[in-house]
Amino acid sequence: MTDTLAQFCIECGTSLSADARFCTECGHEVGTPPKVQEVTYQPHSVFACNTCGGNGQRLDPGLVYCPECRWLRPLNDDYFLEMDAFMWQMDAQAMGVLNGLGPLASAAHSIAERYGRPVFEAATNGIRLSERQMPEIFDLAVYAARLTSLTHMPEVYISGERMWDVYSLGGYGGSFISIGSVLINFKPKDLLFLIAREMGHVRAGHVYWNTAMQFLMGQTRSQTTILGQGVLQFLNPTKLVESAMEAPLMRWARHAEITADRAATLVTGDLDTARQVLTQWSMKSFPVYGKVNLEAWLEQEAAADDPYLQMSEWTMSTTPYLAPRLRILAEYSEDPAYQDWRNYISHWADPHNPVQKPEAKPAPPQDDRERLTCAACGAKMRVPREILQGDKSVNVRCPNSECRKILRVKPRNKAEQQAKKRAEKAAAKARLVCVSCQEPMYVDKAALAGDETVNVRCPNPACGEVLSVKPRKAEKPQDPYANRPDLSAD
Repeated sequence: MTDTLAQFCIECGTSLSADARFCTECGHEVGTPPKVQEVTYQPHSVFACNTCGGNGQRLDPGLVYCPECRWLRPLNDDYFLEMDAFMWQMDAQAMGVLNGLGPLASAAHSIAERYGRPVFEAATNGIRLSERQMPEIFDLAVYAARLTSLTHMPEVYISGERMWDVYSLGGYGGSFISIGSVLINFKPKDLLFLIAREMGHVRAGHVYWNTAMQFLMGQTRSQTTILGQGVLQFLNPTKLVESAMEAPLMRWARHAEITADRAATLVTGDLDTARQVLTQWSMKSFPVYGKVNLEAWLEQEAAADDPYLQMSEWTMSTTPYLAPRLRILAEYSEDPAYQDWRNYISHWADPHNPVQKPEAKPAPPQDDRERLTCAACGAKMRVPREILQGDKSVNVRCPNSECRKILRVKPRNKAEQQAKKRAEKAAAKARLVCVSCQEPMYVDKAALAGDETVNVRCPNPACGEVLSVKPRKAEKPQDPYANRPDLSAD
Protein backbone atom coordinates (compact mmCIF):
# COMPACT_ATOMS: atom_id res chain seq x y z
CA MET A 1 0.00 0.00 0.00
CA THR A 2 1.31 3.42 -0.89
CA ASP A 3 2.22 5.72 2.02
CA THR A 4 0.08 8.85 1.75
CA LEU A 5 1.43 10.65 4.83
CA ALA A 6 2.54 14.23 4.22
CA GLN A 7 6.19 15.17 4.69
CA PHE A 8 8.11 18.34 5.45
CA CYS A 9 11.11 19.98 3.84
CA ILE A 10 13.98 19.76 6.34
CA GLU A 11 15.51 22.91 4.86
CA CYS A 12 12.59 25.35 5.15
CA GLY A 13 9.81 23.36 6.89
CA THR A 14 7.29 23.62 4.05
CA SER A 15 4.61 20.92 3.97
CA LEU A 16 5.01 18.60 0.95
CA SER A 17 3.14 15.73 -0.59
CA ALA A 18 4.28 12.18 0.08
CA ASP A 19 5.72 11.67 -3.44
CA ALA A 20 7.48 15.05 -3.76
CA ARG A 21 11.17 14.90 -4.70
CA PHE A 22 11.96 18.61 -4.38
CA CYS A 23 10.62 21.35 -2.14
CA THR A 24 8.22 23.66 -3.99
CA GLU A 25 9.30 26.58 -1.78
CA CYS A 26 13.12 26.44 -1.65
CA GLY A 27 13.98 23.72 -4.18
CA HIS A 28 15.81 21.53 -1.65
CA GLU A 29 16.02 17.84 -2.61
CA VAL A 30 13.91 15.66 -0.34
CA GLY A 31 15.91 13.15 1.72
CA THR A 32 19.21 15.06 1.71
CA PRO A 33 20.59 16.80 4.84
CA PRO A 34 19.96 20.53 5.17
CA LYS A 35 22.71 22.94 4.29
CA VAL A 36 24.65 24.07 7.40
CA GLN A 37 25.48 27.73 7.15
CA GLU A 38 26.18 30.64 9.43
CA VAL A 39 22.97 32.23 10.68
CA THR A 40 22.72 35.93 11.45
CA TYR A 41 19.87 38.15 12.48
CA GLN A 42 18.02 39.37 9.36
CA PRO A 43 14.73 41.20 10.02
CA HIS A 44 11.92 40.79 7.53
CA SER A 45 11.82 44.50 6.72
CA VAL A 46 15.55 45.01 6.22
CA PHE A 47 15.23 45.98 2.57
CA ALA A 48 12.14 48.11 3.18
CA CYS A 49 13.61 50.26 5.94
CA ASN A 50 12.73 53.90 5.38
CA THR A 51 15.18 55.12 8.03
CA CYS A 52 18.52 53.65 6.98
CA GLY A 53 17.78 52.12 3.57
CA GLY A 54 18.52 48.63 4.87
CA ASN A 55 22.30 48.96 4.97
CA GLY A 56 22.85 52.13 7.00
CA GLN A 57 23.46 54.45 4.04
CA ARG A 58 20.80 56.93 5.17
CA LEU A 59 21.72 56.69 8.85
CA ASP A 60 23.44 59.58 10.61
CA PRO A 61 27.18 58.80 11.04
CA GLY A 62 26.85 59.36 14.77
CA LEU A 63 24.30 56.54 15.15
CA VAL A 64 25.51 52.95 15.45
CA TYR A 65 22.19 51.22 14.85
CA CYS A 66 18.89 51.82 13.08
CA PRO A 67 15.94 52.06 15.48
CA GLU A 68 13.54 50.78 12.80
CA CYS A 69 15.21 47.69 11.31
CA ARG A 70 17.98 47.50 13.97
CA TRP A 71 20.78 47.44 11.42
CA LEU A 72 24.07 47.55 13.29
CA ARG A 73 27.09 49.58 12.22
CA PRO A 74 30.38 47.60 12.31
CA LEU A 75 33.18 48.83 14.55
CA ASN A 76 35.15 49.54 11.38
CA ASP A 77 34.88 48.71 7.70
CA ASP A 78 37.88 46.38 8.13
CA TYR A 79 36.63 44.70 11.31
CA PHE A 80 35.02 41.28 11.14
CA LEU A 81 35.13 38.53 13.76
CA GLU A 82 35.00 35.13 12.12
CA MET A 83 32.77 32.59 13.83
CA ASP A 84 35.62 30.07 13.86
CA ALA A 85 37.37 32.34 16.37
CA PHE A 86 35.07 31.12 19.16
CA MET A 87 33.02 28.22 17.74
CA TRP A 88 33.44 25.01 19.78
CA GLN A 89 34.09 22.16 17.38
CA MET A 90 31.81 19.74 19.22
CA ASP A 91 29.03 22.34 19.09
CA ALA A 92 29.29 22.46 15.30
CA GLN A 93 29.22 18.66 15.13
CA ALA A 94 26.21 18.44 17.45
CA MET A 95 24.30 21.00 15.37
CA GLY A 96 25.13 19.01 12.28
CA VAL A 97 23.55 15.95 13.91
CA LEU A 98 20.41 17.94 14.78
CA ASN A 99 20.12 19.32 11.27
CA GLY A 100 20.44 15.78 9.95
CA LEU A 101 17.41 14.58 11.95
CA GLY A 102 14.77 15.34 9.29
CA PRO A 103 11.52 15.30 11.31
CA LEU A 104 13.12 17.07 14.29
CA ALA A 105 14.75 19.70 12.08
CA SER A 106 11.44 20.37 10.31
CA ALA A 107 9.57 20.68 13.59
CA ALA A 108 12.26 22.95 15.05
CA HIS A 109 12.18 25.23 12.02
CA SER A 110 8.40 25.50 12.05
CA ILE A 111 8.33 26.20 15.80
CA ALA A 112 11.11 28.78 15.79
CA GLU A 113 9.82 30.74 12.82
CA ARG A 114 6.06 30.62 13.24
CA TYR A 115 5.41 30.27 16.98
CA GLY A 116 8.59 30.43 19.05
CA ARG A 117 9.69 34.03 19.13
CA PRO A 118 6.23 35.68 19.24
CA VAL A 119 5.13 33.42 22.11
CA PHE A 120 8.28 33.64 24.22
CA GLU A 121 8.91 37.33 23.58
CA ALA A 122 5.36 38.13 24.67
CA ALA A 123 5.85 35.94 27.76
CA THR A 124 9.07 37.72 28.72
CA ASN A 125 7.04 40.38 30.53
CA GLY A 126 10.09 42.61 30.79
CA ILE A 127 11.42 46.09 30.11
CA ARG A 128 12.87 46.56 26.63
CA LEU A 129 16.18 48.41 26.68
CA SER A 130 17.04 51.34 24.45
CA GLU A 131 19.14 54.48 24.45
CA ARG A 132 16.45 55.99 26.70
CA GLN A 133 15.75 52.92 28.87
CA MET A 134 18.71 51.82 31.04
CA PRO A 135 21.18 53.25 28.49
CA GLU A 136 24.26 52.05 30.40
CA ILE A 137 23.18 48.39 29.97
CA PHE A 138 21.96 48.98 26.41
CA ASP A 139 25.38 50.42 25.49
CA LEU A 140 27.02 47.23 26.78
CA ALA A 141 24.67 45.15 24.63
CA VAL A 142 25.36 47.23 21.50
CA TYR A 143 29.10 47.01 22.15
CA ALA A 144 28.96 43.22 22.55
CA ALA A 145 26.86 42.85 19.39
CA ARG A 146 29.33 44.90 17.34
CA LEU A 147 32.32 42.99 18.72
CA THR A 148 30.76 39.68 17.70
CA SER A 149 30.07 41.11 14.21
CA LEU A 150 26.28 40.84 14.32
CA THR A 151 24.67 42.61 11.39
CA HIS A 152 21.53 43.55 13.35
CA MET A 153 20.87 44.35 16.98
CA PRO A 154 18.67 41.85 18.87
CA GLU A 155 16.01 43.16 21.21
CA VAL A 156 17.18 43.12 24.84
CA TYR A 157 14.83 42.83 27.82
CA ILE A 158 15.22 42.97 31.60
CA SER A 159 12.79 40.46 33.09
CA GLY A 160 11.79 39.52 36.62
CA GLU A 161 10.19 36.22 35.63
CA ARG A 162 13.46 34.22 35.72
CA MET A 163 15.66 36.50 37.78
CA TRP A 164 18.89 34.48 37.60
CA ASP A 165 18.53 33.44 33.95
CA VAL A 166 19.80 35.02 30.76
CA TYR A 167 18.81 33.46 27.45
CA SER A 168 18.39 34.24 23.75
CA LEU A 169 15.55 32.96 21.58
CA GLY A 170 14.26 33.53 18.07
CA GLY A 171 14.88 32.27 14.57
CA TYR A 172 16.14 33.28 11.17
CA GLY A 173 13.74 36.24 11.13
CA GLY A 174 14.98 37.83 14.36
CA SER A 175 16.03 37.20 17.93
CA PHE A 176 15.77 38.68 21.40
CA ILE A 177 17.71 38.42 24.67
CA SER A 178 16.19 38.29 28.15
CA ILE A 179 18.33 39.21 31.18
CA GLY A 180 17.15 38.32 34.69
CA SER A 181 16.61 41.31 36.96
CA VAL A 182 19.11 40.04 39.56
CA LEU A 183 21.92 39.87 37.01
CA ILE A 184 21.98 43.63 36.38
CA ASN A 185 23.66 43.91 39.79
CA PHE A 186 26.85 42.57 38.22
CA LYS A 187 29.64 45.07 37.66
CA PRO A 188 29.78 46.48 34.10
CA LYS A 189 32.61 44.20 32.93
CA ASP A 190 30.92 41.13 34.46
CA LEU A 191 27.59 42.09 32.90
CA LEU A 192 29.36 42.56 29.55
CA PHE A 193 30.53 38.94 29.82
CA LEU A 194 26.96 37.69 30.33
CA ILE A 195 25.57 39.77 27.47
CA ALA A 196 28.43 38.80 25.15
CA ARG A 197 27.59 35.14 25.80
CA GLU A 198 24.12 35.68 24.40
CA MET A 199 25.46 37.62 21.43
CA GLY A 200 27.69 34.61 20.79
CA HIS A 201 24.59 32.39 20.86
CA VAL A 202 22.88 34.66 18.33
CA ARG A 203 25.93 34.82 16.05
CA ALA A 204 26.39 31.03 16.12
CA GLY A 205 22.73 30.42 15.15
CA HIS A 206 21.83 28.84 18.51
CA VAL A 207 18.60 30.82 18.92
CA TYR A 208 16.96 28.62 16.30
CA TRP A 209 17.46 25.44 18.33
CA ASN A 210 17.16 27.21 21.70
CA THR A 211 13.62 28.20 20.79
CA ALA A 212 12.69 24.72 19.63
CA MET A 213 14.18 23.21 22.77
CA GLN A 214 12.23 25.60 25.01
CA PHE A 215 9.05 24.73 23.14
CA LEU A 216 9.62 20.97 23.14
CA MET A 217 11.17 20.43 26.57
CA GLY A 218 9.83 23.40 28.52
CA GLN A 219 11.54 26.31 30.22
CA THR A 220 12.62 24.19 33.21
CA ARG A 221 14.82 21.94 31.10
CA SER A 222 16.88 20.83 34.09
CA GLN A 223 13.81 19.01 35.43
CA THR A 224 13.04 17.21 32.16
CA THR A 225 16.34 15.49 31.50
CA ILE A 226 16.82 11.86 30.49
CA LEU A 227 16.93 10.57 34.07
CA GLY A 228 14.62 13.26 35.40
CA GLN A 229 11.90 10.71 36.22
CA GLY A 230 14.12 7.77 37.16
CA VAL A 231 15.40 4.71 35.33
CA LEU A 232 11.98 3.03 35.32
CA GLN A 233 10.78 5.55 32.73
CA PHE A 234 12.59 3.47 30.08
CA LEU A 235 10.01 0.71 30.57
CA ASN A 236 7.51 3.05 28.94
CA PRO A 237 7.83 3.04 25.11
CA THR A 238 6.64 6.65 24.97
CA LYS A 239 9.47 7.69 27.29
CA LEU A 240 11.94 5.88 25.09
CA VAL A 241 10.87 8.02 22.12
CA GLU A 242 11.02 11.21 24.19
CA SER A 243 14.50 10.34 25.49
CA ALA A 244 15.70 9.62 21.97
CA MET A 245 14.65 13.18 21.06
CA GLU A 246 16.02 14.75 24.23
CA ALA A 247 19.48 13.14 24.09
CA PRO A 248 20.77 14.95 20.96
CA LEU A 249 19.18 18.22 22.09
CA MET A 250 20.80 17.97 25.53
CA ARG A 251 24.16 17.10 24.01
CA TRP A 252 23.99 20.09 21.67
CA ALA A 253 22.84 22.42 24.46
CA ARG A 254 25.90 21.59 26.58
CA HIS A 255 28.30 22.21 23.71
CA ALA A 256 26.48 25.42 22.74
CA GLU A 257 27.22 26.84 26.21
CA ILE A 258 30.94 26.27 25.63
CA THR A 259 30.75 28.24 22.39
CA ALA A 260 29.01 31.10 24.19
CA ASP A 261 31.61 31.04 26.98
CA ARG A 262 34.40 31.27 24.44
CA ALA A 263 32.72 34.20 22.66
CA ALA A 264 32.33 36.13 25.93
CA THR A 265 35.90 35.41 27.00
CA LEU A 266 37.14 36.63 23.63
CA VAL A 267 35.11 39.84 23.98
CA THR A 268 36.24 40.65 27.54
CA GLY A 269 39.75 39.21 27.20
CA ASP A 270 39.81 38.24 30.88
CA LEU A 271 39.75 34.63 32.08
CA ASP A 272 39.40 35.74 35.73
CA THR A 273 36.20 37.59 34.85
CA ALA A 274 34.88 34.45 33.13
CA ARG A 275 35.66 32.32 36.19
CA GLN A 276 34.10 34.77 38.59
CA VAL A 277 30.90 35.36 36.61
CA LEU A 278 30.30 31.70 35.77
CA THR A 279 30.87 30.70 39.40
CA GLN A 280 28.54 33.36 40.80
CA TRP A 281 25.97 32.68 38.11
CA SER A 282 26.03 28.91 38.59
CA MET A 283 25.84 29.19 42.38
CA LYS A 284 23.25 31.98 42.17
CA SER A 285 25.20 33.98 44.73
CA PHE A 286 27.36 37.09 44.41
CA PRO A 287 29.56 36.65 47.52
CA VAL A 288 30.36 32.97 46.89
CA TYR A 289 33.35 33.67 44.63
CA GLY A 290 35.09 35.67 47.36
CA LYS A 291 34.90 32.64 49.67
CA VAL A 292 36.22 30.09 47.16
CA ASN A 293 39.71 28.65 47.77
CA LEU A 294 41.23 29.19 44.32
CA GLU A 295 44.00 26.62 44.83
CA ALA A 296 41.50 23.89 45.72
CA TRP A 297 39.26 25.06 42.91
CA LEU A 298 42.05 24.65 40.34
CA GLU A 299 42.66 21.14 41.65
CA GLN A 300 38.97 20.38 41.11
CA GLU A 301 39.22 21.70 37.55
CA ALA A 302 42.20 19.41 36.91
CA ALA A 303 40.15 16.39 38.08
CA ALA A 304 37.21 17.20 35.84
CA ASP A 305 37.77 14.17 33.60
CA ASP A 306 36.16 11.77 36.09
CA PRO A 307 34.03 9.31 34.01
CA TYR A 308 31.22 9.31 36.58
CA LEU A 309 31.14 13.10 36.47
CA GLN A 310 30.87 12.96 32.68
CA MET A 311 28.09 10.37 32.82
CA SER A 312 26.15 12.49 35.30
CA GLU A 313 26.55 15.54 33.07
CA TRP A 314 25.43 13.69 29.94
CA THR A 315 22.26 12.30 31.52
CA MET A 316 21.24 14.93 34.09
CA SER A 317 22.08 18.37 32.73
CA THR A 318 21.56 20.55 29.68
CA THR A 319 24.49 22.76 30.75
CA PRO A 320 28.08 21.63 31.27
CA TYR A 321 29.23 21.20 34.86
CA LEU A 322 31.21 24.12 36.19
CA ALA A 323 34.61 22.48 36.82
CA PRO A 324 35.11 20.93 33.34
CA ARG A 325 33.53 24.01 31.81
CA LEU A 326 36.16 26.30 33.33
CA ARG A 327 38.96 23.88 32.45
CA ILE A 328 37.93 23.94 28.77
CA LEU A 329 37.79 27.73 28.92
CA ALA A 330 41.28 27.92 30.44
CA GLU A 331 42.65 25.73 27.63
CA TYR A 332 40.99 27.99 25.06
CA SER A 333 42.58 31.13 26.58
CA GLU A 334 46.05 29.55 26.17
CA ASP A 335 45.53 28.83 22.47
CA PRO A 336 47.78 31.06 20.27
CA ALA A 337 44.82 31.60 17.91
CA TYR A 338 42.86 33.08 20.83
CA GLN A 339 45.71 35.48 21.57
CA ASP A 340 45.84 36.58 17.91
CA TRP A 341 42.10 37.24 17.80
CA ARG A 342 42.24 39.01 21.15
CA ASN A 343 44.92 41.39 19.84
CA TYR A 344 42.82 41.96 16.74
CA ILE A 345 39.74 42.83 18.83
CA SER A 346 41.68 45.12 21.17
CA HIS A 347 42.98 47.11 18.20
CA TRP A 348 39.45 48.08 17.12
CA ALA A 349 37.48 47.84 20.35
CA ASP A 350 39.19 50.09 22.87
CA PRO A 351 37.88 53.46 21.59
CA HIS A 352 34.29 52.11 21.73
CA ASN A 353 34.56 50.28 25.07
CA PRO A 354 31.81 51.56 27.42
CA VAL A 355 33.32 49.65 30.36
CA GLN A 356 36.42 51.82 30.47
CA LYS A 357 36.20 54.47 33.13
CA PRO A 358 35.98 58.00 31.73
CA GLU A 359 38.90 60.26 32.42
CA ALA A 360 38.64 62.06 35.74
CA LYS A 361 37.54 65.65 35.37
CA PRO A 362 40.10 68.16 36.59
CA ALA A 363 39.34 69.55 40.02
CA PRO A 364 38.01 73.11 39.99
CA PRO A 365 40.64 75.69 40.93
CA GLN A 366 40.64 76.49 44.62
CA ASP A 367 39.68 79.98 45.71
CA ASP A 368 42.74 81.48 47.43
CA ARG A 369 40.71 84.33 48.95
CA GLU A 370 39.32 84.66 52.45
CA ARG A 371 35.67 85.60 52.79
CA LEU A 372 34.95 88.49 55.14
CA THR A 373 31.96 90.66 55.96
CA CYS A 374 31.99 94.41 56.44
CA ALA A 375 31.09 95.19 60.05
CA ALA A 376 29.52 98.50 59.02
CA CYS A 377 27.20 97.60 56.12
CA GLY A 378 27.35 93.78 55.91
CA ALA A 379 28.82 93.74 52.39
CA LYS A 380 30.73 90.62 51.37
CA MET A 381 34.47 90.98 50.90
CA ARG A 382 37.16 88.65 49.65
CA VAL A 383 40.76 89.20 50.69
CA PRO A 384 43.75 87.22 49.36
CA ARG A 385 44.81 84.73 52.01
CA GLU A 386 48.49 85.44 51.48
CA ILE A 387 48.20 88.93 53.00
CA LEU A 388 46.53 87.44 56.07
CA GLN A 389 49.32 84.95 56.77
CA GLY A 390 51.41 87.31 58.89
CA ASP A 391 50.97 88.55 62.44
CA LYS A 392 50.20 92.19 61.67
CA SER A 393 46.74 93.64 61.18
CA VAL A 394 45.68 94.53 57.63
CA ASN A 395 43.56 97.47 56.53
CA VAL A 396 40.78 96.50 54.11
CA ARG A 397 38.39 98.89 52.40
CA CYS A 398 34.75 97.87 52.01
CA PRO A 399 33.87 97.37 48.29
CA ASN A 400 30.39 98.88 48.80
CA SER A 401 30.44 102.32 47.07
CA GLU A 402 28.01 103.67 49.64
CA CYS A 403 30.14 102.53 52.55
CA ARG A 404 33.85 102.47 51.71
CA LYS A 405 34.79 102.04 55.35
CA ILE A 406 38.31 100.92 56.16
CA LEU A 407 38.32 97.88 58.41
CA ARG A 408 41.26 96.62 60.39
CA VAL A 409 41.50 92.84 59.96
CA LYS A 410 43.61 90.90 62.40
CA PRO A 411 44.96 87.63 60.86
CA ARG A 412 43.74 84.51 62.58
CA ASN A 413 45.60 81.26 62.68
CA LYS A 414 43.50 78.55 61.02
CA ALA A 415 44.60 75.87 63.45
CA GLU A 416 43.64 78.12 66.34
CA GLN A 417 40.23 78.69 64.79
CA GLN A 418 39.63 74.98 64.40
CA ALA A 419 40.80 74.31 67.96
CA LYS A 420 38.50 77.02 69.21
CA LYS A 421 35.53 75.52 67.36
CA ARG A 422 36.30 72.08 68.76
CA ALA A 423 36.54 73.52 72.25
CA GLU A 424 33.24 75.35 71.85
CA LYS A 425 31.58 72.20 70.55
CA ALA A 426 32.95 70.15 73.44
CA ALA A 427 31.88 72.75 75.95
CA ALA A 428 28.30 72.48 74.68
CA LYS A 429 28.25 68.74 75.51
CA ALA A 430 27.78 67.10 78.88
CA ARG A 431 29.71 63.86 79.43
CA LEU A 432 27.74 61.00 80.99
CA VAL A 433 28.50 57.31 81.57
CA CYS A 434 26.12 54.40 80.88
CA VAL A 435 25.35 52.58 84.14
CA SER A 436 25.06 49.24 82.28
CA CYS A 437 28.18 49.05 80.09
CA GLN A 438 30.16 52.12 81.27
CA GLU A 439 30.19 53.51 77.73
CA PRO A 440 30.77 57.29 77.71
CA MET A 441 27.92 59.38 76.31
CA TYR A 442 27.80 63.02 75.26
CA VAL A 443 24.52 64.94 75.54
CA ASP A 444 23.79 68.52 74.59
CA LYS A 445 23.72 70.67 77.68
CA ALA A 446 20.76 72.51 76.22
CA ALA A 447 18.71 69.31 76.47
CA LEU A 448 19.51 69.08 80.17
CA ALA A 449 18.79 72.72 80.93
CA GLY A 450 15.12 72.21 81.86
CA ASP A 451 13.47 70.61 84.86
CA GLU A 452 12.09 67.52 83.10
CA THR A 453 13.78 64.12 82.99
CA VAL A 454 15.47 63.33 79.65
CA ASN A 455 15.71 59.82 78.12
CA VAL A 456 19.13 59.07 76.61
CA ARG A 457 19.99 55.86 74.70
CA CYS A 458 23.43 54.32 75.15
CA PRO A 459 25.42 54.63 71.84
CA ASN A 460 26.93 51.17 72.32
CA PRO A 461 25.05 48.91 69.79
CA ALA A 462 25.63 45.92 72.06
CA CYS A 463 23.91 47.70 74.94
CA GLY A 464 21.31 50.18 73.69
CA GLU A 465 20.12 50.86 77.25
CA VAL A 466 17.74 53.82 77.61
CA LEU A 467 18.72 55.90 80.62
CA SER A 468 16.57 58.51 82.34
CA VAL A 469 18.71 61.53 83.16
CA LYS A 470 17.35 63.98 85.70
CA PRO A 471 18.79 67.48 85.31
CA ARG A 472 20.62 68.74 88.38
CA LYS A 473 19.39 71.98 89.88
CA ALA A 474 21.96 74.70 90.20
CA GLU A 475 23.11 75.11 93.80
CA LYS A 476 22.74 78.54 95.43
CA PRO A 477 26.07 80.28 95.98
CA GLN A 478 27.16 80.27 99.60
CA ASP A 479 27.79 83.46 101.50
CA PRO A 480 31.56 83.62 102.17
CA TYR A 481 30.95 85.64 105.30
CA ALA A 482 28.22 83.47 106.76
CA ASN A 483 30.54 81.77 109.26
CA ARG A 484 32.37 84.93 110.37
CA PRO A 485 30.45 86.47 113.24
CA ASP A 486 32.98 89.27 113.59
CA LEU A 487 31.77 90.65 110.25
CA SER A 488 28.09 90.31 110.95
CA ALA A 489 26.00 93.42 111.16
CA ASP A 490 24.20 94.34 114.40
